[in-house]
Amino acid sequence: MSSLVEMKNIKKDYYLGETRITALKSINLSIQNGEFVAVWGPSGSGKSTLCNLMGLTDNHTSGTLLFQGTEVTSLSDNQKSEMRNQHLGFIFQNFNLIPVLTALDNVTLPLLIKGEFEKSSINAAKSLLFELGIGDYFLHRPHKLSGGQQQRVAIARALITAPDLIIADEPTANLDSENALKIIDLMRKINISKKTTFVFSTHDQRLLDRVNRQINLQDGFITNDSKADKKNNDNVETNKNTNFETKQML
Repeated sequence: MSSLVEMKNIKKDYYLGETRITALKSINLSIQNGEFVAVWGPSGSGKSTLCNLMGLTDNHTSGTLLFQGTEVTSLSDNQKSEMRNQHLGFIFQNFNLIPVLTALDNVTLPLLIKGEFEKSSINAAKSLLFELGIGDYFLHRPHKLSGGQQQRVAIARALITAPDLIIADEPTANLDSENALKIIDLMRKINISKKTTFVFSTHDQRLLDRVNRQINLQDGFITNDSKADKKNNDNVETNKNTNFETKQML
């Protein structure tokens, strides 16, 4: 596997007034294409900051950050925005769907922002929603959908641009256990069949039990970086369903 994100001696400082807070300290990390990774640790450990740097939504203070081999420090804000639009997708804890838009319109929104919306985009979005098991709800607005259904719409929105990397911030935190496990298995199937790389910021043990790799942060340092046993990795793949169809709606 080739390197998608590479960090070398990354440090990130924030300032509260005149007080400097170092969120990340000497981070050395490589994320490969096709990985399914969880970044975890207590609040304030730096996991959200780490994911923000990977997602090119924040800037590091020192060190080297490469995305697909490109050093991002020298890029302009417009160039970083274009890189995000072309290569990255985001899934949020609170779903962040636009309440006045239908599920279908929420999914196609990234294409509108990129200026790539075409008539075929509607069919592509509908196809994604059907693959994710909520095709019959594409005209529903978010308030008419359950939490699990809203998260599926958010996943479809992240996938519509065919990103190389999806950054997911606590994607199961607002879901009950049954729906959380379905969403986790669904993302794993996407990872397997579409080769999409996922990096999660999470506290959720249910998600930690199903990832390929766990990166533990404590006080801005990586204290452990471990890969799961292959039998754990293959647990979902054994029941692989590349159409992502579900018989029971969330």
